[in-house]
Parts: sequence; C-alpha cells; structure tokens
Amino acid sequence: MLGLLMIIAGVLFIANFSVSKLTGNVIGENVAVATSSLGFILLIAGIALFIVSTESRLEKTLAQKIKESGKIVDNPSEIIRIARKSGYTIGEQVKEGTKVYDFQGRYLTVIPRHNISPGTYRGIIKTLATGESTFRRSA
Repeated sequence: MLGLLMIIAGVLFIANFSVSKLTGNVIGENVAVATSSLGFILLIAGIALFIVSTESRLEKTLAQKIKESGKIVDNPSEIIRIARKSGYTIGEQVKEGTKVYDFQGRYLTVIPRHNISPGTYRGIIKTLATGESTFRRSA
C-alpha cells in the first residue's frame, strides 16, 4: 500500500513539473528540478517497495504449507517451532501454555503444554497460517 502511494506521489510530482514546463509557469529552474528529482526518487522507491512487499506476500509460511498438506502435528514443541519459523514471536509461559504474538505484537493464540487433540491442532495451525486470532473479542 505504501509502495503504491509513493508511486502515485512520484508520478504527480513528475507530471506537475512537466505541466509547468509546458505552460511556462516555472517559478524557478531550481524548484522545477528539485520537484522533478523528488518525483523520480519517490517513483523508484515506490516501485522497489511494491516489489519487495509483493514478494514477501507470495512466500508461504511453514504454517501455511503444513495446513495445506494436512499433516497432523500434535507435539506442542513442534508447533512452537512451526510458529517461530513462520515468523511469529513466542511469548511467556502462562497457565494454559505458551503465548504466540503476531508481527505487530498482538496476542494471537496459546499453544498448550500437553498433547492436544486434532481439532485443537487444526485451530492453532489455521490461526498460524492466516495470522488472524480465533479468540472472541468483546466489542
């Protein structure tokens, strides 16, 4: 999103320079050159940022691969390893198990310390694959 905004801003700065040159409304040569240069910098940075963010979204995490394969993992330490390799932050131990936080530091799920049932496993893997918490939140 930020990459697209930078691309649009760069195009606008370049277009503004071009229109002012065509109509003869040039305030000063230095201002026009600076505006055009800023436009090119924003355009190039926006394209680079857009490409990098698109590539990172296309790469599947380990949790997504496991969810799609249907593999059953009922060992809590293995699920913690999957969460780490998927890029999540492992938090403190609580009564229920180990807390997992997403990329922005929001509480995502808890991985129990004991062996878990297949239904609980599927819920945790789904949460790790989608990045969306399944906890009910009060409004």
